[in-house]
Amino acid sequence: MAEAEYSTTAKLPVETIWDFVKEMDNWATFVTGYQSHEKQNETDSVWVLKGDVGVLTRTLEFQVHITEWNGPERVRFTLKGVNEALEGEGTFTMTRFQDENAAPAATPDAGKKGSVARILEAISRFFYHLVHGRVERSASADSGPGEGVSKMTFQLRLDPAGPMAPMINAMIKPLLFPAAENLANKIMATLESRRDGNA
Repeated sequence: MAEAEYSTTAKLPVETIWDFVKEMDNWATFVTGYQSHEKQNETDSVWVLKGDVGVLTRTLEFQVHITEWNGPERVRFTLKGVNEALEGEGTFTMTRFQDENAAPAATPDAGKKGSVARILEAISRFFYHLVHGRVERSASADSGPGEGVSKMTFQLRLDPAGPMAPMINAMIKPLLFPAAENLANKIMATLESRRDGNA
């Protein structure tokens, strides 16, 4: 099982972030490897992603089901591979970030990882950003707690199955955090740009 969690802050109301995130058409193209998505109804859609993992390049099709739509705080979903034995889930959580004793915004949970895992993750992040670019954010991005600051956390878990599961898991694990980081930062950068009148 591969898991990632990334949090970031912006000087934006929670409701602004919710209004954007609740509509997948707004951010679908920000997902790494995005090819297409098609809504089937209010809670179900099919997503097609192209994944480059090491020497493997695969087109993956996922059935995505929204399990919680609790505005303006949370969207939770599950995903199931249509053409691959892969399942997972994800959550967007939006909160006001006004508590001065709150934890720092961007916390990739390094404390639970060994030094080798942290080094491999840093190398993976470097190459991920080299290939996909780094998202430019406004000067107020990842500011500390304060009036009008909101925090968005994106969590993603993928669980490959079948005989190739250990190998696939080992390859996607280091790429999951930078993909989550990239998605969250693209969402916030888009909203910051709209706020600043650049979009």
